[in-house]
Amino acid sequence: MDDLTFRRTIYADPNCADDDVIQAAKEDPQKQQFWDEVKQLDESIAKAASISVPDNLAEKLILRQSTEVVKTQRTKSRIHLAVAASVAFVIGISVSLFQQPTGIDLGEHALAHVTQEGNGYALQVDGDFSLDNVNVQLANLGAEFTQKVGRIYFANFCVFDNVRSFHMVLESEDGEKITVFVVPQTNDMHSNENFSGNHLKGQMFSSHQANVIVVGEHGKSVGKMKEKLQKTLRFSA
Repeated sequence: MDDLTFRRTIYADPNCADDDVIQAAKEDPQKQQFWDEVKQLDESIAKAASISVPDNLAEKLILRQSTEVVKTQRTKSRIHLAVAASVAFVIGISVSLFQQPTGIDLGEHALAHVTQEGNGYALQVDGDFSLDNVNVQLANLGAEFTQKVGRIYFANFCVFDNVRSFHMVLESEDGEKITVFVVPQTNDMHSNENFSGNHLKGQMFSSHQANVIVVGEHGKSVGKMKEKLQKTLRFSA
């Protein structure tokens, strides 16, 4: 069984019992390792999904969505009209437009993604993904690790405010779990290089192809991880 067919089969059914799949894994250690990692991720997601849902979760989500809608409407644009001072000598009306920045605030969205996406399930996964398999997925975004970056607890694609991106959880030098997003560049993205909120610290850097966002509980660990990624994460020309 060729590698592509094997991977598609495992992605579709991590617990596949097909004889051809089992035989292919026995004959190729890399296929077996890939299968084990997908099984591990599937089990971790299942455990995270089994977390009990608070009774008032629906009300909270509706309230949050309503708040975000109002916030978005307020930040799009504001128009201030200046009317003539004297009604008797009205000659014209002056209109001043003040356009505020719009689009994706990368820092703000990253903080929300870490704490709210799946109730923060990615941070609960204790996987150990191989660098080779992670690079296979990163290749879809024109990126790759050129050397080891430590333990990779979690690695998978995600939707970052409607942009297909890559979500990882890495181990810092201090043993802290650090969240990393690789988000392809679009024209409507903006953020500060440093940001914080929800008891989390964040930093980011950009290439011509993508933004790399690093989030953790301690600024020192986040800074070290950012420096490591700048040295080890390479983007194709």
